[in-house]
Amino acid sequence: MKLVYARRAVRRLAEIADFIRARNPAAAGNVERVIRDTIARLECYPSAGRSVQPGVGVLAVPKLPYSMYDNITEAEQIVTVITIRHTAQKRLPS
Repeated sequence: MKLVYARRAVRRLAEIADFIRARNPAAAGNVERVIRDTIARLECYPSAGRSVQPGVGVLAVPKLPYSMYDNITEAEQIVTVITIRHTAQKRLPS
């Protein structure tokens, strides 16, 4: 499957890294790498997360308080990362 980032996901990843970098520059790169590595697994395992609503899956980032939301387009073999959220944030509306 091909992996695509929605603009919102790119923006959220940058916001997360910037937020952490302002408080702990050494940790920012590690957090971003773990999030990207988790997302990259979707290329081989697109159904790795759980379904939260039709067409939307969620995958927890191991050892970090973040989840990423994705959409799988089977016909085109595309996994789109919709957004990345801190687990303390409100969930996407059902």
